[in-house]
Amino acid sequence: MFKDVQVTLYDFFGYLLPGAATLFAVVLVFWTFFWPHASLSLPSALPVLATTSLLFAAYLAGHLGQALGNLLEKVSPGRNNLDKKLPLSPELGKEVVHALAGRFGEQIKTLEPKELFHLCDQALVHCSSLGEREIFTYREGFYRGNAVALACVSFALAVRLVCVPAMLSIGGQIYEIYRAPLALAVVLTGVSAWLCYARFLRFAEHRYRSCFLRFLALSKEPKPK
Repeated sequence: MFKDVQVTLYDFFGYLLPGAATLFAVVLVFWTFFWPHASLSLPSALPVLATTSLLFAAYLAGHLGQALGNLLEKVSPGRNNLDKKLPLSPELGKEVVHALAGRFGEQIKTLEPKELFHLCDQALVHCSSLGEREIFTYREGFYRGNAVALACVSFALAVRLVCVPAMLSIGGQIYEIYRAPLALAVVLTGVSAWLCYARFLRFAEHRYRSCFLRFLALSKEPKPK
């Protein structure tokens, strides 16, 4: 039944890792609202069943985080700019539109950049000229998921600032964490979320630009005599 199940690196880096951070944020929020004065125990070892359950929950949380990342794309000004404006110089942009019109007809010139991108992308897939498409797609998803996860952690830590000290039990030792280290953690995770968001935009732009330029390069290849 499970012989065709394949685990990829993206399952680990794109879902499991950001999902673990998102799950940690959820635990922090519940801890703050329902047991603010209790110590949070972090066991050094867990039974196999508990470990498997946590990994599965983190994996599901990673998928939910990616779903939130898809919503982030719709409200992100930087991401929306790619759908409305070609990430190329005006001269190259005209060349790309001209190449598309030469292949698909003059009506192509009325399409939005997002539709032009999808058309170029499908044309390249049909021609088996993928280039670095998969790398850009995976890295875009990786940074998008981590941006959401770290933003959730930053929010959860900010909520925890309301009730201090936060008491952690590690190996039987109780540690009290006050506002200063919590505030520093909020800043660090918030900045990290912003940096991941910036990297997400960067790889999205790389994916768009690479697709357009590859299509243009293939359309200008000399035809065999």
